[in-house]
Amino acid sequence: MLTQLSIQNFRNVSEASLEFSEGLSVFTGLNGAGKTSVLDAVHILGTGKSFTTSQLSKAIRDEQLGLQVVGRMKYGGAESVIGVRRLRAGGGETRLSGAPVKALSELARELPLVLLNADSLNALREGPEARRRLIDQMVFHVEHSYISSWQRYHQALKQRNILLRKTRSGDDGAWTSELAAVGEQVHQARERVTALVSDELSEVLASMGVEFPGMSLVLRSGWAAGESLTSALNACAQSDRQRGFTQVGPHRADLQCLLGSRPANEVLSRGQMKVLMSAMRVAQGRVLAEVAGRAPVFLLDDVGAELDGDNATAVFSVLAEKKAQVLATAVSLGDPSRWADFAPLTVFHVEQGVITETKSMA
Repeated sequence: MLTQLSIQNFRNVSEASLEFSEGLSVFTGLNGAGKTSVLDAVHILGTGKSFTTSQLSKAIRDEQLGLQVVGRMKYGGAESVIGVRRLRAGGGETRLSGAPVKALSELARELPLVLLNADSLNALREGPEARRRLIDQMVFHVEHSYISSWQRYHQALKQRNILLRKTRSGDDGAWTSELAAVGEQVHQARERVTALVSDELSEVLASMGVEFPGMSLVLRSGWAAGESLTSALNACAQSDRQRGFTQVGPHRADLQCLLGSRPANEVLSRGQMKVLMSAMRVAQGRVLAEVAGRAPVFLLDDVGAELDGDNATAVFSVLAEKKAQVLATAVSLGDPSRWADFAPLTVFHVEQGVITETKSMA
């Protein structure tokens, strides 16, 4: 659980020191007040990255030399601290309980997160590349060794493609063998997590009172079903040399949500797809809690504006059901029934980057 958050010179937040408890913390205020900055600061602690900009240096407050975000976590009787510092001139540091962080996977293990915002709720409607990022993100958080296999696969893919473009010859056997071996590991990890999320997704939708008859999650491997990746690469070898790139493998995979035999995005409305994706994110968090033994912090950025009232309330209800820690943003508290299942409930008001706790209810 995240218990404390300190922010300095991050976007329009000059300085803030916040304390959190279990349950729900809601940040209210007008658009542009700085509500999303709080969630993004937490996201940086758990991933090393911002979800609003690809360059963290651009998030440094005007005329300041750098930004700093520090978070304190408590799980059971153990406490830890993550600190992230970035300088406008470049460089900075990331530390976990005083020690330098060598890999971002260390942050994910210490502070697992699940983000629901406009971009993440549209992932299923986008193309295969976006859906691959979705499943990879899920696997990365559930199986921490996955990042190593994923990196080895993409390194082998890059080297094989360079060789194919340069020589158009048959001298790519070593990279093909590496690609096949590690590619199978990547696919198997994706399959395991897809199955876990699929089972949990059905339960989440039932708890939300939502039905999508005949729904299933299907992972397409990126090569012909029933065939090994080695065989698929060998079968495409001549064509790969002619084209200068690798045509089969996990880099061509796709995670599809089907209703019967049709992709959900061909059947459901935009609003229904967002409901489905929000349920999938909740399912992802539950799987993470069960497998890793550490419940994630859910970051919900203006979900009330993305979902209609009843479905937004249903999302908060299923999160409260499992006593999840949730940090959410909203223009105002609105209908109190949306938050009724949460205890405790803490409300912060954000105005021009100044954050004030206004209400706390046990």
